[in-house]
Amino acid sequence: MRGYLEVMGVDGLAIEAHEKGERDVDTLHHILLTGDTYRVKKTSRVNNLQEEFALGKETLTTLADGNRQKKTLVESENNTTVRICTHMPTVNGAAEVTDVKTLVHEDNGRVCMHQELIIKNLNNGKTKVTRRWFTPSSLTPEISFQNQDAGVLSI
Repeated sequence: MRGYLEVMGVDGLAIEAHEKGERDVDTLHHILLTGDTYRVKKTSRVNNLQEEFALGKETLTTLADGNRQKKTLVESENNTTVRICTHMPTVNGAAEVTDVKTLVHEDNGRVCMHQELIIKNLNNGKTKVTRRWFTPSSLTPEISFQNQDAGVLSI
């Protein structure tokens, strides 16, 4: 995630702290994708969040500082891939982020999630592509949605 954070203009010391957090604590995603909704809960050393978006509908979210907003559009053509496009403020201006998550069914029957994260700094044109793989884990109370749906895969 170093390159992603550098494109956002994050301070080097904060990037080092983020990297330490990633080494020390697993990042967990719990995703529910239906025909009209994308719901995600993410827990990590760095952040804990739960969000829900209507597919195909642009959503404005006010950030924690209360002064800035991010704009998100979530699309999905099937039940195995979701594309999240976000326009958001950064330390040094604004960025466009495209996050594509795809469930991959391997030959051995295992299911994994591939993530391609593309960030573009709109002020200086810098771009970074990050590709990561996530493997399934047990659904724990920490990562469960408050109203847990049966049969949902946690990655």
